[in-house]
Amino acid sequence: MGIQEQYRSEAAALLSSGEVKLIIGFGAGSTADRRRPLFARTPDEAQKFVLDAACIANLSTYLVTEGLLSDGKKVAVFLKPDGIRSVNILISEAQLKPEQVVILGYAIDNAEVTPLEGRKISDFSISEQIRSLTPPPHILQEAERIEEMSATERFEFWKEHFAKCIKCYACRQVCPMCYCRRCIVDVNQPQWISTSSHTLGNFEWNLVRAFHLAGRCAACGACDRACPVNIPLRLVNYRMGKEVSDAFDYCAGENSNQKPVLASFKQDDPETFIL
Repeated sequence: MGIQEQYRSEAAALLSSGEVKLIIGFGAGSTADRRRPLFARTPDEAQKFVLDAACIANLSTYLVTEGLLSDGKKVAVFLKPDGIRSVNILISEAQLKPEQVVILGYAIDNAEVTPLEGRKISDFSISEQIRSLTPPPHILQEAERIEEMSATERFEFWKEHFAKCIKCYACRQVCPMCYCRRCIVDVNQPQWISTSSHTLGNFEWNLVRAFHLAGRCAACGACDRACPVNIPLRLVNYRMGKEVSDAFDYCAGENSNQKPVLASFKQDDPETFIL
């Protein structure tokens, strides 16, 4: 039995037994190489699940849908390691209860899909695949290239990219960490961030969002894939994560018992910002 058939069978069993009320997974997309979210509530619907190397989206973002878990019932979800990191972060920020989430974990390596052992979030807290998760080589190479630029060159690099921003907020909508019911950019009394697509407004939006993700980004790359104008948002989030790692030795999403790095403190935290 292949992994797809194995997971279809397990998903059907979870629904048949009533252990979960819903399973969030992947179905066929509009083209042969694309997959779209599929929400199964019956064993028959579970037979439509697809699991292959094209299943790259981070489905954890659906877990924070308003009202989904308010009835206390369980939901199962197909997740790669970056998605599991996202769930760890959401639990640590009190947005999810670990006992309500059943994980159908899998990994993709060189276009091969392999199952991950365990179904509870605690099963993955010390998983080496979670702990060692890093961005793809091309992201690391580009990050190093930008690091070697002067401050002026970096400013021009990001000015050119942010100039393309059309304020569609697709990056916000696809990110599991953007779970606020009302985003700061939607507040207009007072208006903290300009909604216009001009240089200042684009910098304000993209940099404020990057700061909000500091120490919280699971490095899933969903923002990059969602951006219709191809702004390399993952590079910004990687740099913010590196700053947090260097300053506090903190890797977001290692386990669900982590305290949010910028919402807690230790006596030996560096205080270099104090002059």
